[in-house]
Amino acid sequence: SSGINAEYGEDILQKLLGDPLLGDLPEDVDGEDVQCQIARARGHVIELVLVRPGDNKIKVCVLHNARVSHLERVITKAIRRTTTDLPKSYSWKSFWKRHCLQVGSVSLLVRNRLVVHYGVKNNDKLKFTRRKRLNVTE
Repeated sequence: SSGINAEYGEDILQKLLGDPLLGDLPEDVDGEDVQCQIARARGHVIELVLVRPGDNKIKVCVLHNARVSHLERVITKAIRRTTTDLPKSYSWKSFWKRHCLQVGSVSLLVRNRLVVHYGVKNNDKLKFTRRKRLNVTE
């Protein structure tokens, strides 16, 4: 029965992608991308620019109620789509343990906090920064 549901979901997704509003989505689109595109048309998203070394810029968008963990997931997906020489076995779990996102001078350290609590606004520039290790001495 899940095969039928999956086929039905793919059929609906293909019909949605024929809509002019959703026409500019990438080929490997998922439900999250469709939801974000619809929210963008309604003005319910925060659009951000990830600035990477070498002046590479990637545009991403998240809903207003997104958490830092969701933003990390969206950025991971965007980097996978735009970076061709990235190894398939790259460990994003390890990457996010060592790095965090930064907006201006504010680091987004707590993954379950809303991004708006850090003062993230539309068209802000994000960058990667190393996580600071806390030295715990007893």
